[in-house]
Amino acid sequence: MSRLRYLLVLDFEATCDDTNSIVPRESMEIIEFPTILYNIHDDKVEAVFHEYVRPTLHPQLTNFCINLTGIQQSTVDAASPFPDVWKRYQQFLRSHNIIGDEPSSAIFLTCGDWDLKTMLPQQLSLSGITEAFRSSRSRNLKPPFHRWINIKKSYQEYYGLRYPKGMEGMLRHAKMELEGRHHSGIDDCQNILRLVRKMRRDGWKPEGELVGSNAP
Repeated sequence: MSRLRYLLVLDFEATCDDTNSIVPRESMEIIEFPTILYNIHDDKVEAVFHEYVRPTLHPQLTNFCINLTGIQQSTVDAASPFPDVWKRYQQFLRSHNIIGDEPSSAIFLTCGDWDLKTMLPQQLSLSGITEAFRSSRSRNLKPPFHRWINIKKSYQEYYGLRYPKGMEGMLRHAKMELEGRHHSGIDDCQNILRLVRKMRRDGWKPEGELVGSNAP
């Protein structure tokens, strides 16, 4: 296995409503797809992928979703559908050898398990992208999407907290101000990365903290 070099900080935003009647959970779709490629050895952001996605099952965003995420209807109307964004994301990962020669040199890092355990498999299924799964009868994803670090769990355990905290709670504990807008995917990624950098300065090592369908 290659030495861990990169963290892929990822935080999806998806279609939603506050009643689950307009947009049921099982038909939620990704509308913002951001990832920060962070080199843990050089403490440097090497690349950023950020695209909005046009939903197809529920193309009209609810007022709740717009108010929560700040994503406007005109933004998703002008965006590509998920299969096109997914192809460009694969190209982004290949260009940095995340898919290819050294897939184990990078691990996703998310704020919770929802992004890679629930939302990405659901979106891939809705979009008919079956080649991303290990088998036709499995919801387990192929590498590198099969494993990740949940910073909520890592932060709780590293600092000896009684309960895991959300992103805003971790920032408060770290005596940091929220930068940007909460539930903006790219702003959340930037804030999560700030927490990662603090943890690294305090001595935290991301190796060995994997969760997922087939970790490590």
